[in-house]
Amino acid sequence: MSKSTILIVDDDATILMLMSNVFMYDGNYILTAESGEEALVKIKNNKIDLVISDQHMPGMSGLQFLKRVRAEYPDVVTIILTASGEVETAVKAVNEVDVYQFILKPFNVMDLRLTVKRALEYKQLLEERNLLLQVVTQLDPHINGSVNSKLRDLLQRFQLDVQTPLLEAQN
Repeated sequence: MSKSTILIVDDDATILMLMSNVFMYDGNYILTAESGEEALVKIKNNKIDLVISDQHMPGMSGLQFLKRVRAEYPDVVTIILTASGEVETAVKAVNEVDVYQFILKPFNVMDLRLTVKRALEYKQLLEERNLLLQVVTQLDPHINGSVNSKLRDLLQRFQLDVQTPLLEAQN
């Protein structure tokens, strides 16, 4: 897997430093932002694979920020960090904003690393699926309709099988 670019958004400088060190050690490019507004500028100017955002930040909340990311950059995979008493917000993030996962604070660093690894693998699978769809579309005139239909059905099933993991319990 090639190096991925992760944008970490949190108003807590300690959390930014901790997560930057963890994911840089895993071989990723790391960008940080202390607000949703600052993060939107960084997304505009960089190709981002994954965003990890805190829910509680001054100004724009994590949920508001991730709604903008989803609308403007639908290929970016997102994770939201929330306090344990905010499960309703986390469920809303999964259902309405299509975040890949929510992580409860305080979080276990090893669990977070595993979640990020899976999110980046999910992104890579989506990119490969989209590339395969493009190839099938380009070959469409040369492929028998029934074969084409079967390929599209298979790709559609693949998309359903790789859906966002439902709310996993966090330790």
